[in-house]
Amino acid sequence: MVLITALILGYMLLLFGLAIASPGIGFTGSLISLVPDNWRDWAHVPAYGLLAWLAIQGFRLRGWPIPYAVISGILLTVVFGLWTEVAQGSAPGRETSLRDLLNDTVGGMMAATLVLWQCRLSHSTRGLILMRAAGLRRLMKGTFSR
Repeated sequence: MVLITALILGYMLLLFGLAIASPGIGFTGSLISLVPDNWRDWAHVPAYGLLAWLAIQGFRLRGWPIPYAVISGILLTVVFGLWTEVAQGSAPGRETSLRDLLNDTVGGMMAATLVLWQCRLSHSTRGLILMRAAGLRRLMKGTFSR
């Protein structure tokens, strides 16, 4: 449990550091200036999608029901995205953007959809396995001797 929490917090720190880095200033700023502007906008979707997925998995490991974990993961992603956008507005050479916040939300929603799809798939697969096992027991009834 401590490992997933440390992983989530470390990833949040990385996202925050990239959000406040000024283009062309320092190491991260020079890396940011290499990426085209439109790519930076769309990079929010997978970046915040991964954050939402990690948060949802962390909540599920703590025993939260799937609907609560999904909603909390999306909310955590949106609130953190809003917070990083506000912090980004105070960095020199950076500005806040509603488009970035919307991309953060889209990433969180995509991760939530993926988790819900995985859960539905695992439940249907588990049901097939149980049905198959019950069918095999019925077919093998009376074939074993003591």
